[in-house]
Amino acid sequence: MPRTSASQSEQGKSIKKNQIKPGDLLFFATGRKRKQVTHSGIVTQASKSDIRFIHSSTSLGVSEDYLSNNYWAKAFLFARRVLD
Repeated sequence: MPRTSASQSEQGKSIKKNQIKPGDLLFFATGRKRKQVTHSGIVTQASKSDIRFIHSSTSLGVSEDYLSNNYWAKAFLFARRVLD
């Protein structure tokens, strides 16, 4: 797996949001460019009501968040499945 989230976003196959399951990768645009991948996370739990994922940040270290969180929902770009 590549080191950067932008390079990681080119691996595996694209999946729809309603197909997300644990182990899938989520990609986000957290920078100034709205369409550029700058962050990624790994899905830990997925249900019809919400998706939980782990990710790492410089300020907080490794943490778990919800895709329904307003910040992450706005930054979400797409999901990919590397292993099937």
